Amino acid sequence: MGARFRLEALLRCAAELLSSKGKVTVEEVSRCARAPLALAEHLLEELGLKAGEELDERTLPLLLIRAWMKGYSILDLALRSGWSTLEELVGVIFGEFGFQYRRRVRVKVEGKRYEVDVLAWRGDTAFCVDCKRWARLRESALRRAAQAQVERCRALARCAASGCVEGFGTHHTRTYLYPAVVSLHKPRIPVYEGVLLIDLYTLVYLLKEVDPLRLAELGAEPLVMEAPGEPPL
Repeated sequence: MGARFRLEALLRCAAELLSSKGKVTVEEVSRCARAPLALAEHLLEELGLKAGEELDERTLPLLLIRAWMKGYSILDLALRSGWSTLEELVGVIFGEFGFQYRRRVRVKVEGKRYEVDVLAWRGDTAFCVDCKRWARLRESALRRAAQAQVERCRALARCAASGCVEGFGTHHTRTYLYPAVVSLHKPRIPVYEGVLLIDLYTLVYLLKEVDPLRLAELGAEPLVMEAPGEPPL
């Protein structure tokens, strides 16, 4: 069995073991996958697991995303696992590219409550993300999702500009907030009325080099947050 299949087997065993216990050792995972311990340690260390470190519900999603980004077919495993949500995986992807992020950000504006699945920011660039575990949907459904996301992101921008989201939107004269809907399957249209409609692979592609010009060429339109007290443009 090649190293590629060994690693996939190790990760699947780790997920299976973690479904019934809080932490597992690399030795336990190697026995489950019938892989030599030294090989298991080597393969998992290549994904960033420290020597002697146990796997838990916090570290496994990160290893899964790193393996997926290296071309391993384990994203289905991550999304089927009860402890791992699409929102969590999207957040981890942003984190891998140096973004700070928060999940399930709730704000209240003029008596109405809004929730954003993932808010991620780095420097003066931010993404306001709605995560959809959809099969392929009609364009009309995507458009409705995009319109709803604009409303959420406008509320978030209005609130965050006054400092309601700790650590976000107060350190730059302007922050450019891009509304986005991320789903499992690549939508037929990449942008609707300025809102990015993308899958996980496209998200990774965009984050490899976050370029306002590239985003503009796609048709993405950010909300511009002025530093505290000013309403978004």
